[in-house]
Amino acid sequence: MSSIYRKGRDGYYYYQAYVYNTETGKKDKRIFHSLGTREITKAEEKKIKLDIQYEKQAIVKPEKSVFSFILNQRKSIVLISVTAVITIIIMKGLQNNVPSNNNIRPSVKSIENQLTSDKKGENYKDGLNVIKPEPVKPEPVKPEPVKPDPAKPDPVKSKPSIPKYNVDRVDRLSGAFDQGKVYVTVSKSTNYSSLIFLCKKLTKEYKEFSNIVICIYDNSAIGKDLANGIESNYSVEEQNKSWLAMYTYNPVEGEYFDDNPGAYLGDF
Repeated sequence: MSSIYRKGRDGYYYYQAYVYNTETGKKDKRIFHSLGTREITKAEEKKIKLDIQYEKQAIVKPEKSVFSFILNQRKSIVLISVTAVITIIIMKGLQNNVPSNNNIRPSVKSIENQLTSDKKGENYKDGLNVIKPEPVKPEPVKPEPVKPDPAKPDPVKSKPSIPKYNVDRVDRLSGAFDQGKVYVTVSKSTNYSSLIFLCKKLTKEYKEFSNIVICIYDNSAIGKDLANGIESNYSVEEQNKSWLAMYTYNPVEGEYFDDNPGAYLGDF
């Protein structure tokens, strides 16, 4: 969230925002700049550029080095190493205490006891030791792979198309930036990809603007009033629902698209 304000002392506009903090991992670092202008139009131009700049910085998160990871996990590494050494010592001790198989010989009494228990069991019948075969488990049947039906063609993915739209207002801003603002209304059911296609098309049509800002609203009564700059008593929630997207482009920073531009309410 960012904003601009004017100081009554010198009349210059200032920029303030909360940006990504590398120490906390949140947007809780407050920064502010003097925009060096007393004109609201130039202040808004610089605000847009600073918003895009800090938004890009928030996306790039610092990567942790291997050394810092080892330093942070040193307690766990030491604990795992000590546990592994103790386990190896215990295993070697158990192996040394196990007697050799050559020294284990069954006694005559144990053999007689085994024969007596077999006679009492179900596996001994008519003096013969009958061994019951184990039941054979059937092998699981593997399902055959489903072959594609040649009669049914593969579904074709629908390509995004440019929706029906209406250019309600165009503002040409004076200055060295050749900046313009285009206000458009479309159907509220238009999807994300179609809105981007529309913005690219309008950028080519209004190529006299080296810096262009496109605001897209739905074609409701609220959206029409917002696109035409008609002041009304609509709530912030109503305006946010009617404002579908914002697109900016300039040759230096490239293009930027936002499909949830409610944070910029009051600036456009």
